[in-house]
Amino acid sequence: MALLPYRIGFGEQAIADLHRRIDATRWPAIPFATGWSAGTDDGVLRDLVRYWRRGYDWFGAERALNRHVHLRGPAGGPEALHCVVLAHGGAGRVPLLLLHGWPGSFAELLPAAELLAGGAGGGPGFDVVVPSLPGFGLSEAPRGPGMHPGRIAERMHALMAELGYARYGVQGGDWGAIVGARLAHLRPEAVLGLHLNFPAGLVQPPPDEPLPPGEAEWRERMAEWREAEGAYGHIQGTKPQTLAYALTDSPVGLLAWILEKFRAWSDCGDDLWETFDRDAVLTNATLYWLGGTALSSARTYYESRRESPPFRPAAPPPAPMAFARFPGEPWAAPRSALERSYRLARWSEPPRGGHFAALEQPQLFAEDVAAFFGGIGGA
Repeated sequence: MALLPYRIGFGEQAIADLHRRIDATRWPAIPFATGWSAGTDDGVLRDLVRYWRRGYDWFGAERALNRHVHLRGPAGGPEALHCVVLAHGGAGRVPLLLLHGWPGSFAELLPAAELLAGGAGGGPGFDVVVPSLPGFGLSEAPRGPGMHPGRIAERMHALMAELGYARYGVQGGDWGAIVGARLAHLRPEAVLGLHLNFPAGLVQPPPDEPLPPGEAEWRERMAEWREAEGAYGHIQGTKPQTLAYALTDSPVGLLAWILEKFRAWSDCGDDLWETFDRDAVLTNATLYWLGGTALSSARTYYESRRESPPFRPAAPPPAPMAFARFPGEPWAAPRSALERSYRLARWSEPPRGGHFAALEQPQLFAEDVAAFFGGIGGA
């Protein structure tokens, strides 16, 4: 087996270097309050950085993460892939592959994964696999160009095959949704169902037909949103390397880049900490820092724009699809857009949650996923 047991262990020297760099931060002069309107709120960031330096316990977080089963190895390619496996070995348990995106990580999905493995909603529970996408978290960075969503999907299938799962369900948000959808197209014999909570990049307008009611307005809102909020994607999709020098050198810069998205894309209202636990946000950011993945993760945007030929499916994948439309998801699409591109078997609108639904509302998220895959049955 290519996958071997793995334990997270960055060591005292890595954390001492992080603290040294935080202490040496050169803060920008912001003479008047701007809130979140011009980017990351300076006061919120400074408070969080103080806690990162003086209160946050990485080694405690590391011990908590290491309570899970971690595996790592070169499944489907030369670079090592990392995953967490929550499996109880019971007969008839449906295997689920949970896929994160940017600026998330495998740790973002673990609260919901634990609920799914234990039987969310009173069901029998699932075998749950939570990988780090190539170039994210604890997976190695690609050694060459071309790691676009199609190639990532093939690596994810190879990972599941290495674990012994011939058929499995897929859940994804952000890049995880795009990769999961590609996986359903590329490996229809393996994907028994697809549960997504992010529609961007998944739907196409109808050819030579007027848009259904509400969809034209949604596309106009998306165009306005990209103009106001989409600079991060344009930078990471065109010049990720230039940005990476700053994010790889400055932990505060990296945290500011990530924190803005947790605020802008979540269902948190005016106070981040009513929705998110500070330690969970910092564990996610610290994984980016310690793993040095600012560039390799951002290159996912770059490579997706350069896939040749571009992926344009002629028909929906055969797997049934569920879509959970969380109210705080900036990209939340109308139902008609999903029905045109997928075999939509379930549509739900949970009452709370946003882009990071599995972390924001793990119980609601897990129950929605369990309701769909529990109805599909065993692999």
